[in-house]
Amino acid sequence: MTLAATAAGLVVLLVVNSTQTSTPTSARTEAISPTSTSPTSTSPPQTTAPPTTKAPATTKPSAARTVVYAGRTPTREAVALAVKGTRAVSYVCDGRTLEAWLTGTVANDRAVLRSRTGDQLTATLSPTEATGTLSLNGRTLRLTIPAAGPPAGLYRARNSTRTIGWIVLPDGRQVGVDDDGTPAPAPPLDPADRTATVDGVSVTALTITGDETF
Repeated sequence: MTLAATAAGLVVLLVVNSTQTSTPTSARTEAISPTSTSPTSTSPPQTTAPPTTKAPATTKPSAARTVVYAGRTPTREAVALAVKGTRAVSYVCDGRTLEAWLTGTVANDRAVLRSRTGDQLTATLSPTEATGTLSLNGRTLRLTIPAAGPPAGLYRARNSTRTIGWIVLPDGRQVGVDDDGTPAPAPPLDPADRTATVDGVSVTALTITGDETF
């Protein structure tokens, strides 16, 4: 009986101890709310407009210049300069024995002409006058000659034996040389029909405009 009582006591003690130590612990679960992050506003990438390419500047071709200048040098030789587009012809004479024909080009309102014997004329051109220098027979002369309208201008006649040049000045006076191997004053020219009489024979002159070659 004593053993039975002792065994029963032990069972009671074990039951009480088990009851105190086996109380379940409630697991706490923390709800973790996900951090709410507002979506980042992303601006669309900026685009750069392609550079505009300007069309190359073009220069409008100017109308072909056609003009004749006629006047005198400081030493009284007559000089005429005919310009047509990019070409030019000049004639210088003293009305007796001195003469020179020059041809050349025009660019940027500047004319440069030379003769076969080395004479040279360089001039800056404007609508009203030509200003520059003339190198003639070893002399260099400054000149300013006005633009001239018909019948003033430059005329030339040529055949198998002679060449005649005329300059008709703005005041109507004529200066020219008839060269048949021996230079001499040119006969009078009728500007209306561009004719002259040489040794009893009528010759017809051409109006020099500036694009002729000699």
